[in-house]
Amino acid sequence: MFYNLYHSGGQENPELLVKAAQHFLGKSVSSVINVVLQSLEGHLRAILATMTVEEVYSDREKFAKEVVEHASDDMEKMGIKVVSFVLCEISDEVGYLAAAGKKRTAEVRRDADIGKASAEKEAAMA
Repeated sequence: MFYNLYHSGGQENPELLVKAAQHFLGKSVSSVINVVLQSLEGHLRAILATMTVEEVYSDREKFAKEVVEHASDDMEKMGIKVVSFVLCEISDEVGYLAAAGKKRTAEVRRDADIGKASAEKEAAMA
């Protein structure tokens, strides 16, 4: 799974800047990123446990909203305001999503063929 997290704070909320300084002052950028990602990934796992793979795949917007709602409190405690969460890519190691996509593509093609045949039959009868 690949995602982008956008954050801001400080200018519009001095309290966030103070919290961020308390948590991260003196830490390296990579250390800050690691802490934020670990927290965010914990929330992602919790949300994934409540949704099916198909729900996540078909309704990325709902998933993103869930992430923002669940992660915002923890992030704000660290001085980070989550403004947006974008799920860029969903993948799996065993090919489940690719297989599901192929099945759905076959269903759509089948339905189109049936619809076309039905329309041609009606046209021939008219």
